[in-house]
Formats: sequence, structure tokens, C-alpha cells
Amino acid sequence: MQLPRAPSNVTHVLVAAFPARLAGAVQSVLAVMPDAMLAPAEPFEVVEVQGETVAIPYRIHNEEPETGGSERPLTETQQVILHCLYSRHGDGRVRQRHLEKIMASSEPWVVPSGRIRGRR
Repeated sequence: MQLPRAPSNVTHVLVAAFPARLAGAVQSVLAVMPDAMLAPAEPFEVVEVQGETVAIPYRIHNEEPETGGSERPLTETQQVILHCLYSRHGDGRVRQRHLEKIMASSEPWVVPSGRIRGRR
């Protein structure tokens, strides 16, 4: 089921995928992400992270941000947030690229929700 495309609702859905203390960092990441033609799919799973509930969207449909753009660089935490969001992308190749970048993270809020399959 697709959520309404209202920007404030989309922002709310994506911010809700992370602990509340990261809301500002998530909003900074959303500012560099291209708008999507489709809203994120409703959360597929509700996860508890250090006593706080987060709702991970099933899929997002944003194009990846251009690298080397003129936007201000993301902090390390913001980069991890970006990779977490894109690990939910509708394109499996995009998901895998970003999932590979968060697998080694020790942040408790990085909850890989899929497996990287061996390349054949």
C-alpha cells in the first residue's frame, strides 16, 4: 500500500525509521535526496531500537543523489542514514550497493533488513 504523497507525510514516514534523536540528521539527508514519484511503501516491520520503536519502510523510490554535487557534504552519521534509507530501495542493485556500506556499522539503529546474496 502506498502512502499519500504529501511531503510532510513522506518526511514523517522516513524520519520514523530512525530513533527520535536522529530526526535532524534524517531531515538533512532527506534534503539531498531527489523527490520520488511514488511515496514510500508502508512500514513492513516495526523494530525496537534501545527501547524506542522505529518503523522501517518496505520500499522507497527516490533516485540516488548525484555524487560530487554542490550540496553540502553529509556527516558520517548522515551518510549511514542515507545508506540505510537506500537499502530499502525498489531496485535490488541500489539496495545491495547501500546495504554493503552499512553491514559493518555498529550503530544500534542500523538494522539491516535483508541479506546480501553472493554474486554469481
